[in-house]
Amino acid sequence: MRSDIMWMYQALLFVVLTVNVDCRKQTLQRYQKSENSRLLCTDCPESPRIRNLSLEECARKCSKSKKSCRAFYFDHINRKCHFLPFDRFSEGAKRERKPSCDLYEKKDYVRECIIGSGVNYKGRRSFTKTGITCQSWNMSVPHEHNFKPTRHKKSDLRQNFCRNPDNDPNGPWCFTELTETRHQDCGLPQCSDVECMKCNGETYRGPMDHTESGKECQRWDSQKPHKHTYQPHRHVGKGLDDNFCRNPNNDVRPWCYTMDKNTPWEYCNISVCDSDSDVEVEVTSSCFRGQGEGYRGTVNVTPAGVTCQRWDALSPHIHSYTPHNYKCKDLRENYCRNPDGSEIPWCFTTDAKVRKAFCTNIPRCESESSDSTECYEDNGESYRGNLSKTRSGIPCGLWSDHTFRRDTRSAKASAGLELNLCRNPDRDKHGPWCYTSNSSIPWDYCGLERCKSMSSDDHQMSGGPKPSCFIHKTTRIVGGMRVQRAEDGSWVVSIQKGNRHWCGGSLIREEWVLTDQQCFSTC
Repeated sequence: MRSDIMWMYQALLFVVLTVNVDCRKQTLQRYQKSENSRLLCTDCPESPRIRNLSLEECARKCSKSKKSCRAFYFDHINRKCHFLPFDRFSEGAKRERKPSCDLYEKKDYVRECIIGSGVNYKGRRSFTKTGITCQSWNMSVPHEHNFKPTRHKKSDLRQNFCRNPDNDPNGPWCFTELTETRHQDCGLPQCSDVECMKCNGETYRGPMDHTESGKECQRWDSQKPHKHTYQPHRHVGKGLDDNFCRNPNNDVRPWCYTMDKNTPWEYCNISVCDSDSDVEVEVTSSCFRGQGEGYRGTVNVTPAGVTCQRWDALSPHIHSYTPHNYKCKDLRENYCRNPDGSEIPWCFTTDAKVRKAFCTNIPRCESESSDSTECYEDNGESYRGNLSKTRSGIPCGLWSDHTFRRDTRSAKASAGLELNLCRNPDRDKHGPWCYTSNSSIPWDYCGLERCKSMSSDDHQMSGGPKPSCFIHKTTRIVGGMRVQRAEDGSWVVSIQKGNRHWCGGSLIREEWVLTDQQCFSTC
């Protein structure tokens, strides 16, 4: 009997500890964050401050204080927590910019929408859905009732604000000032209906913070309980505020990570706008701008010559990018498109061995308009223009599809290895170049000229004018080493295509190979 009692005690203790841990994890979930801000109030009670607290400890202490803390701002420099018994809607409250502080306000007090039945609503709505003014909760005129503030302290029955102390399924309500109408609900909207979503909800910035199954969303700036890469500082412009439902990866609809450790993420139930027009993008047909999300042309073949798979087909590749799921992305036929925010337009291929291919054979509008005006200085290492095709007109391939020896994040950033733009990351003295999507010509120089401001001495050092008929190189020397030149005889060279011998040649000067013209059909 004693052992049974001890077992029950331990089980109860485990449950209590589990609940406490979950509560601690969820403390910041219920706060709305305003960066670089603090809240002041001239007519409000002085707010207490506590030093040497972490952000989580500050939120936890504020949450435990039911009445004396509705918000707090955290001083990151001094690690000082300022508790506030007021919110932004309190009389005399004023928010001001403070770079070293972040303001956190309890959502229940500052948002005018509800989740579910709205039992946690503590906003300031004080009239019913038909516009009737509410009766104060501490008054018994014109209607007698038992919902007194002293008896229902957890329900925050302040003044005559709408509340839901009895968990009415219709949401917050109040007794009215009209004798003929005893009580009426206040018609507060569900947070999922405050803002509707267009298309797939990429621009949705509404206040919904629960999933379609009712699970509370995890904060985007938190890594608990689920670690993820969609952090606000990494995805600026995606609206990753607090724990609101968002669509940072161009998914089918808004979603969020959840506070349930067994459910990493779920979609959110957001109302759809009546007008399902696309987010405003600049539509192009013969070329693409930026990442090509507005490209509506008819290119339907990959750079390797493989026909694209129809978007409404699931063979040979199964996918979710169907016209039904992405109504605003113009997924017609099998045309190259960019429905997911990739680097450039792409498509699934009809080759079962190649699932997806980028359509680098579509020119950039920026490069088309700048071919004749752009130039580079010195060896072109600092060139940051928009040209993305070689001197023979072959579209450049994506840098991300190739391994380069300076292949680190910082090196790529400093070299400007973005998308498929012409660059000179290895300081080639002949200027900017790029990889291509043509297997017979893995890379080539870009059609750029040196800027005319160069002096005549610089031209002489650069080796003089280039020959009119250019020769494609099929490899770049990687990992080579200097060797001593032989006094007699010449060096025999193997000109290779991919990893196979293509033609032979003789090294007649340091930078010149003599070979047969038939090896290069282009010339």
